[in-house]
Amino acid sequence: MKYLYLFLFIAGTSVVYAQSAIEKGDLYFDFFHYKEASKEYEKALKKERTYKNEAHLLTNLAYSYLYTFQYGKALNVFEELVKIGDKKPNEQVYLDYANLLKIIGNYPKAKEQFKYYGTLTKKSGYVMQLERSLNWAIKHNDSINKKVLIAKTNIDVSGQSLGYTLFDNGIIYAQAKDTNYSEYTTLFDLRFAKQIDSVTFKQEQEYVGLITFPFNEGSPAISADGQVLYFSATTALLKKGKPVVAKEISNDGVSNLKIYSAELVNGEFTNITEMPFNHKDYSNITPFISEDGNTLYFASDMPGGYGGLDIYRCNKLGDGRWSSPINLGDKINTKEHDSYPFIIGNKFYFTSKGHLGFGGYDIFEATIAQNAVFSDVRNMGKPINSSKDDVALIFNKDKSSGYLSSNRDDANGFDYVYYFNTNYMPPPVVTTILAQTDSVKNQETIAANFTNSNSSSQKNSTSSSNDKLKQKDVHTHSKPEPHTAYFEFDSYQATSEDLNNMQLFADYWKQHKNQFIKLKAFADCRGNAAYNYKLATKRATTFYNQLVKLGVNSNKILIVSIGENESLKECITCSACTDQQHAKNRRVEVIIK
Repeated sequence: MKYLYLFLFIAGTSVVYAQSAIEKGDLYFDFFHYKEASKEYEKALKKERTYKNEAHLLTNLAYSYLYTFQYGKALNVFEELVKIGDKKPNEQVYLDYANLLKIIGNYPKAKEQFKYYGTLTKKSGYVMQLERSLNWAIKHNDSINKKVLIAKTNIDVSGQSLGYTLFDNGIIYAQAKDTNYSEYTTLFDLRFAKQIDSVTFKQEQEYVGLITFPFNEGSPAISADGQVLYFSATTALLKKGKPVVAKEISNDGVSNLKIYSAELVNGEFTNITEMPFNHKDYSNITPFISEDGNTLYFASDMPGGYGGLDIYRCNKLGDGRWSSPINLGDKINTKEHDSYPFIIGNKFYFTSKGHLGFGGYDIFEATIAQNAVFSDVRNMGKPINSSKDDVALIFNKDKSSGYLSSNRDDANGFDYVYYFNTNYMPPPVVTTILAQTDSVKNQETIAANFTNSNSSSQKNSTSSSNDKLKQKDVHTHSKPEPHTAYFEFDSYQATSEDLNNMQLFADYWKQHKNQFIKLKAFADCRGNAAYNYKLATKRATTFYNQLVKLGVNSNKILIVSIGENESLKECITCSACTDQQHAKNRRVEVIIK
């Protein structure tokens, strides 16, 4: 996963010369343009399918769907493919069909197909390994770590995550150059987004604008001091505004990926340098630089590995040069793809399809000894992993939260970036709605100029804001619009109308249980920041308790407490704000993610 589109096929043939839909599809397929190929094969199924060509047509269509992670569509074609009688597909088709069944979570049928693959190939040892992995998935399928929170972010990776790195209160990631990525194969550029909260980011035009490769850019990694950015890019470079590729393609006509470094100069990454271990005949991707800057980890399909992508490291020598790549060995690498290395403390994280997992790509943790020996490789379990593809885990500095990518929630195979927290403790559930007590204001020291001049009339004027929910039939399951609830001064008691509106969110969630309900809580600027943060949290907890009481899974409710840090800046200073302006900041925003 996250590898098939990263290289570029260079050839002179164009699909415009092809005549039939099958011929066009075959050319697209050979060029790795699987989305375009699938469209042509779909046409051919309706108009050109014959007894002689159906095996070829179904095979290429099945793999076009599989390579674009459209598992539902791929399954339908694979099922038809394995039923075509005496025109039996090759052995690999049965193996990939079994693996696909595992990815979608149909473990019993996957076991049958693995056994059938074994009867065809007589590879009993390999089949035993496949069944061992499947039995592991069955055993651990219902084991979910309830202390781990997973929440979808708004980072737009254009449906295919190519990795990311945290930088300057934000994130550097890859995004498609074109907006039609859902229909056509497209190329990716590096982008920067500023972090608003754990799950919300705003794209900015900063830092990576001088990295101008004409084709693919992705898998960024930043040095500990923030001064050097490592990333992968298709080897062609721009020269006088035109791509130069003649000396960069392999003997097979492929422009592979290489790893580059860039230095931060005057707020922009520039001085792009190619790493010395690159080669035109294979790809190097997903770099990660150690905290001391002396070891660079990356994935490569260079000759001599265990199979697919392996993870390697290069050490910086005394004179500043880099050593030759060193394979991390069979404790980490497998016959399948292994990639996306990440280290924090003495823990090594990576993505693999070859270790014991739930189906697709899973994320694994290993321990690093002082002599660079890896041990105790373990699957990170659910909900970090799913039966689909989970990749590119990175941690924040707190060592308990971070980000990963997954296509678990999308039938079209699109990736989304998820925030995770391994030490998430949801607020306690209470059976009655919290009410304010007279002692609340005494829990923290209040500023001397703190005045309680707000009235209920000001609260009522804001409660009729333009994003207030329309009261519809509570059985309607259309996605509710974001709802904003406002609070009295120094209060976390919600109105009965606001609480009743949570029924719409609960009803919708019960039909879409993969989604999250985000509670973003604010306070006005009066009082000290610590007190306002706690007050905002209590306001969010009021709605949290109501949603749980209405049947929403507590792990699917995300509280984001802002306090006074994002006040609506309608007045120059806090003391200059009117009561009406203060009232607009005492709110909780309820959003379906």
